[in-house]
Amino acid sequence: MSNQESVQQKSWDPIWNKVFTENNWGKYPSESLIRFVARNYYNQERSEIRILEIGCGPGANIWYLSREGFQAFGLDGSSVAIAQAQERLDHEQLEATLLVGDILNIPYSDHYFDAIIDVECLYANSIENAKIILEEMQRVLKPQGKLYSRTFSERMFVGEKNDEKTFKTIKEGPIANKGFTRLMDRQDIQNLYSINFNIDSIDLEESTQNNGAITLSEYVIVASRG
Repeated sequence: MSNQESVQQKSWDPIWNKVFTENNWGKYPSESLIRFVARNYYNQERSEIRILEIGCGPGANIWYLSREGFQAFGLDGSSVAIAQAQERLDHEQLEATLLVGDILNIPYSDHYFDAIIDVECLYANSIENAKIILEEMQRVLKPQGKLYSRTFSERMFVGEKNDEKTFKTIKEGPIANKGFTRLMDRQDIQNLYSINFNIDSIDLEESTQNNGAITLSEYVIVASRG
């Protein structure tokens, strides 16, 4: 077995089937995602724009993209999540292409998509896997295609404060009991994303819960394929 094959076996954690079964969330897109899509694609012929979301979960962003008239594509390792997303689309008579699959091997041809969305999918992969996934995203994006990526920052609440950025599991806070977690700072983002993309912007979005006791902290990265 090659090193890459051994890495690929760990690209998706089955714990997410349990997470999606037990949690009724993920129904609406974030404001920053809507802003990204609006700024880049609202003035184009939407029916001709193909947008892929990796790790699409129960389909909040797919639902939004389909309602707005884009060709929406979702890929997730969780059959539970894909079933939930398809049920919602069917209920509202919307269309999208949803697949259960491995984001380490995106099942589309080169230069197929105008944009790719990653909302807290890469963070759940090792740095080695993340490099492969970003290479795959570059492959399936058209020249000058755009990437929107949202990932947890080093300031994210993970329970007891320490200097670690990688966790096998987290026991407290908003991302508890969701398997492997990798936090990033700005330099980590530069080092990882710039291998395959030109980084357009890195913005920090933060909010608090429990009267300021818990910090939710995420970086929003917008990048372009050369």
